[in-house]
Amino acid sequence: MDTIDAYLRSAYARDFKSAYRFMSSRDRQLKPERVYAREKGSFDGFPLQVTRKLAEFIEIRPLESVTEGEQARVKLNVKYPNAGSLAELLLDWDEDRLNALPSSRRRQILAALDRMKRTGQIKTIEGEEEFTLLKEGASWRVFLDWAAGVRVSYSAVVPESNVLEAVPVNEATTIRPNELFTIAYRVKNLTGETISTQIIHRIEPSELTEHLDIVECALLLPVQLKPGEESEFSSTYLVHGDLPESAKQLDVTYDFQVAPH
Repeated sequence: MDTIDAYLRSAYARDFKSAYRFMSSRDRQLKPERVYAREKGSFDGFPLQVTRKLAEFIEIRPLESVTEGEQARVKLNVKYPNAGSLAELLLDWDEDRLNALPSSRRRQILAALDRMKRTGQIKTIEGEEEFTLLKEGASWRVFLDWAAGVRVSYSAVVPESNVLEAVPVNEATTIRPNELFTIAYRVKNLTGETISTQIIHRIEPSELTEHLDIVECALLLPVQLKPGEESEFSSTYLVHGDLPESAKQLDVTYDFQVAPH
């Protein structure tokens, strides 16, 4: 139970480097910490300080636990602070603006959260969650079973005119259904002029397109790159839980289009 408690609070806080420590070695063999933290979108600085404070307010109630040898299944009732309801206080969760706040304002925000918790003003989201744990030595670890998930590979197609270079930061990952994940591409303008680029998004097999949601993609609308500029653009996806069991591979291609001068 201590392992799940620590994992839940770390994951909620978007402190994914900490959450990674409570995951099974089977899962960690498939995905390095840096890849996991990047895909999930870890916070740092003051935003992380805020979410860690909110994570302290999570209420966890055990409902059921079944242990069979080196494996355990645990069902919990979890009540989370509704972070979205605090957007006004937290500058719409704009990380740059939050990190730019002076220390005095940061202290005021953290004190306000404590006060709101004491007076019952923080809205919550409640639901049941189930976890599988594996015994590793003297400890239990959260088992996400990425090996049974879907492998997602990324690639890029750029114009033959050699005006643009684009590569995925990581070429592949393994994802479980209903799991949000973020991918990133490094894009460089190879010309001496400002260019405008956007992507056509392709998924293979094409019949699985409806099972992959684009939650956010910076490159679906045109972006401008100055001469020689290199930038990184992120996209967030969700693989539906109704993905056919036979589907084990998705190929995502970013086809970069450059507007004519």
